[in-house]
Amino acid sequence: MSKRAQISMNTIVYVSIALLVLVLIVAFTTGGLGNLFGQITETGPTEIDSAKSRCASLCASARTAVSTNGHATWPISQYCTEDFGIDVDGDGSVDPNEIKQCWQSPILSTCSTTSSTPSGSLILSTTTDFDGEGECDQGNYDLAVVRLTSG
Repeated sequence: MSKRAQISMNTIVYVSIALLVLVLIVAFTTGGLGNLFGQITETGPTEIDSAKSRCASLCASARTAVSTNGHATWPISQYCTEDFGIDVDGDGSVDPNEIKQCWQSPILSTCSTTSSTPSGSLILSTTTDFDGEGECDQGNYDLAVVRLTSG
C-alpha cells in the first residue's frame, strides 16, 4: 500500500468517537435512553425517604434546642414548623392537601423530648393527642405548660 492510501490512527480514533456520539444522540432523541434514565432516577431516595431523614435531623435539633434553651423553643422549632410537599397521589404535582409535616402520614416521623422545670417534667411530643400534633401545636403546648404549673 502506498502512503496516500493509509489512514492515520488519529483519524480512526476521531471517526470512532464521532460515530459513538452520533449513536448516543440518535438513541436519546428517539427515546431509547429516556427509559434508561427513567430507571436510574427511580432507584434514588423517594420524597418520603428524604423527608423522613430531614425530620430525624430536625428532631435532633429540636431536642438540643429544648435542652439548651428551654421548652419554649419546642413549638417554634423547625421540626414543628417545616412543611414538606409530598406528591402522595403520584400525579406529578403537589396539591395543597399534600403539604405535610413530619408527624403526618405518609412521613410519620414522630419526635419527643422531656424538659425539666421547677414544677416537674414536661413531656413534649407529636403523638400525645388525637390530631397527632401534640405540643407542636401552640395551643396544645400552652395547655401542657398550664397543666404542669397548676399541678
